[in-house]
Parts: sequence; C-alpha cells; structure tokens
Amino acid sequence: MRPQPRPGVLGIKPYVPGKSRAPNAAKVYKLSSNESPLGPSPRAVAAYKAWADHLHDYPDGAASDLREAIGRQFGLDP
Repeated sequence: MRPQPRPGVLGIKPYVPGKSRAPNAAKVYKLSSNESPLGPSPRAVAAYKAWADHLHDYPDGAASDLREAIGRQFGLDP
C-alpha cells in the first residue's frame, strides 16, 4: 500500500514564482519570496561554479572553515 497524502494536500495550488499584481502599477517586483529582479550576484555564480563538481559532497558538520573565518574576523577561538 502506498502512502496517501492528507485530505486537501493535492488540492493546494502550486506556487507560481514572481507572479504578483498591484492595481495601476506598471511592474511589480516580488521580494517576499526570496526572489530578486536582479538575479544572483556574479560572486555567487562564481562561487557556485567553483564548487559545482562537489555539490554532492556532505559539508563539514563542524563548520570548521566557517568557524575559523569568524574567529579570524572577530579575534575569537573557533
């Protein structure tokens, strides 16, 4: 027997990205859903591409690199 969704779940309308309207507005930018009319920053795209071959790897659970960077920035023991 397959799992069945709770009643009403299949009736939920799918999310439509960036589709907001406002009366008398020429164009509406929807910023409340983590969307941007500008797209990703070039630095974010470069960082993604630099790690593209390793996206399947699990991150360091201790966040060692992040903790060390924060420690260096603020003079703290990671």
